[in-house]
Amino acid sequence: MKKALLLFVVLAMLALVSTAVFAQDEVWHLGILVHSLDNEFWAQEAKGGELFADSKDDVVAQVLATDGDDNKEMQAMRDFIAQYGDHAIFVTDPASKANTANVVEIAEEAGAKVAILWHHADELEPADWDSFVVHMSPDDFVAGYNTAKHLFEKMDGKGKVVALYGQQGEDSAANRYAGFLAALAEYPEIECLDMQVASWSQDQAMTFTQTWLSKYDNIDAIWAANDTMGLGAIEALKLEGKNGQILVCGCDGIAAAYEAIEAGDMACTVANNGYLLMGYGASYAYQAAKNGVVPENPVIKTQAVLVTSDNVAEYKAMFIDGTPEYDYDDLNFCVLSAHPSFAELELEEKLGTAAAVAVTGAVVEAAEEEVAWNEIVDKINAEIEKGIENGEEGAAEAKEIVDFLQGLYNEIVSGEAK
Repeated sequence: MKKALLLFVVLAMLALVSTAVFAQDEVWHLGILVHSLDNEFWAQEAKGGELFADSKDDVVAQVLATDGDDNKEMQAMRDFIAQYGDHAIFVTDPASKANTANVVEIAEEAGAKVAILWHHADELEPADWDSFVVHMSPDDFVAGYNTAKHLFEKMDGKGKVVALYGQQGEDSAANRYAGFLAALAEYPEIECLDMQVASWSQDQAMTFTQTWLSKYDNIDAIWAANDTMGLGAIEALKLEGKNGQILVCGCDGIAAAYEAIEAGDMACTVANNGYLLMGYGASYAYQAAKNGVVPENPVIKTQAVLVTSDNVAEYKAMFIDGTPEYDYDDLNFCVLSAHPSFAELELEEKLGTAAAVAVTGAVVEAAEEEVAWNEIVDKINAEIEKGIENGEEGAAEAKEIVDFLQGLYNEIVSGEAK
């Protein structure tokens, strides 16, 4: 009897052990790589990854702060893989653009899935790697364009503006400024007096603004490529009693920017939403690792929100005072636009830029010269051909634009356009 009881206990213990081992094999370990938790946006990103993990019974998350150090980031990944093996997955806001290639190579060697945010090395395409599931970032061009457009509309389309550029050599800085310039081109009565590289720094932005205030008699607006620089500009304006009089914008959606909008010191910002960005990045990596689900178009631009005095209370309650709730299984929810590759995205952007320049210039000239539509088409085609080297896809897209404009022109002539 004692032997039978002992055998039963041993078998029960073995069953528990085997169940525990099986359960451990079913757990996915998510490494959330961010620069640090001291920066508000990076902390928001990390929380987004944790929110995704909390939504799954089989995911355990760990935040791995890299201090912006490439070597520390690579070592953190290797240590994480050594601990969790083929059940390690990653979502990362990399320490640098160059380090994205190292991140992918480490993941590829281990068979681990990784989603990358913001940065990407030149010619590093997700489709070329089994490990590189998706690249995600807000559309910085759109952010720069929308914030500038909001300023220019509040200026009634005329006046003088100065610009604070981000970090030299960073894609985000360049693309946001390109958006600013695109908006500026639409307002011929607005003059940009100066642009200075303030390197995302509040102190540098404050110093440049003080110089501008002493140099120029009339400044109507200050376009800043991020909230921190916008807040630096506001500090300088407060010293001169000009806060609220000179319009200021930012970008990123940090708490101080919401407060500045509520106070009337900042006109707008863009909520890039780290919760959504890293939470959905984690979900893409998880779905690829567990279910073999990979996006057909893995270069994704994510949803972001222009925050103004009209909607600041709503988004402050969601992103600052609380945390948003998302269905991380609905992978399409976060998508503003998706592309098969960076090369394809670059081609689309070139075509769009060339077409925008062509259409704007041609329509203005047509209005002034009263030329016929076929001459407008000739001008558009000439400008597109100069702006890009048209392949078959580029030519097809150019034709779609011309066909659309032809229809619009016909509506205008017939009086049907609204």
